[in-house]
Amino acid sequence: KGRWERATPCSAFTPLRRPLRVATFNVLFDSRNPSQPCSEMPEVLQHTKRFQKSIQELERVDADVIGLNEVTQCFLGMLSEEAWVRNNYMLSTVCGGEDLGNTAVARKFGNVLLSRVPFASLRHFEMASGREAVAAIVHTSHDGLQNRTLVTSVHLIAFPTQVAQRASELESLTSRLAIVDEWDLAVVLGDFNFHFETESSSIPDGWTELPAAQGKYTWDMAANPMIRHYLPKVWWGIGWSLLWPVQMRLDRIIVASRNRGSHVDLHASSVKLFADVPVHEGPVREATEPIGILMKLIGFGPALVQHVLSHRRQSWEDYLFPSDHFGLFTDLALISETTVGARM
Repeated sequence: KGRWERATPCSAFTPLRRPLRVATFNVLFDSRNPSQPCSEMPEVLQHTKRFQKSIQELERVDADVIGLNEVTQCFLGMLSEEAWVRNNYMLSTVCGGEDLGNTAVARKFGNVLLSRVPFASLRHFEMASGREAVAAIVHTSHDGLQNRTLVTSVHLIAFPTQVAQRASELESLTSRLAIVDEWDLAVVLGDFNFHFETESSSIPDGWTELPAAQGKYTWDMAANPMIRHYLPKVWWGIGWSLLWPVQMRLDRIIVASRNRGSHVDLHASSVKLFADVPVHEGPVREATEPIGILMKLIGFGPALVQHVLSHRRQSWEDYLFPSDHFGLFTDLALISETTVGARM
């Protein structure tokens, strides 16, 4: 195998067979200390198995640009050895390749971009929380339209109560991206940690979330049993999450267009989940009818006892998912400026 080398910026426009597909996925870190890989609840989280499945899902999503959150040296090492990555993608960093502009993965975990389209430029932005956003500009052409697209992977501060801090971080980042002059379209994607739908109002002016993202829960206790299995019991409170499983759109994709060239067709751009299947894909369980609140209350006691007794004791085949997050991807349908003007 050849070794990874620093790429030369490429300003040529890469032809695409379909609209630019971008994806985002929080892989769930395996360690808080790079010198102790896979040390975060290894028996429960089975990091190697999860990461292998995550990498399979990333290959399957077939995206042109992928933003990853919580990438550790362990995950990055596995990813960078994959033949499909080595043969088709550029990476914003590799193990041992961190420079002064990108040290997050080396320190703990951070954001990484993969791109099938050569980077025209690559930048890193330090956030107020100390985390780093990574941004790349790619030049593409499709259906007669040439576009310079800025794709930025970000991971905003996490705690539910830090609503104002998240809004400030996002405003600061998008303001800094606006200063960059070499793009026509911009995408910010990643783990926004929006714990409440009302936080959508903090998306800065000039930026828009794709309408098709509504209802696409990327952190879903109803669909991902690993969440309840690895979280501390105290997180359940008095067990309310057994009655009303938490569903959140933590991960987002927002777009902006300059007043020139092409614009994103918001209603024609699809948004779908990926990496939303268990690691062990055994027989599919038959879907059951929704249970009414009375039946939930009747069954609450036995369900709570069962969960307490089995917490962190189940076989990984029964609960393990690639991550506590699901991935999100979109095909960015574009329309020309003249078409936008005709619609107005």
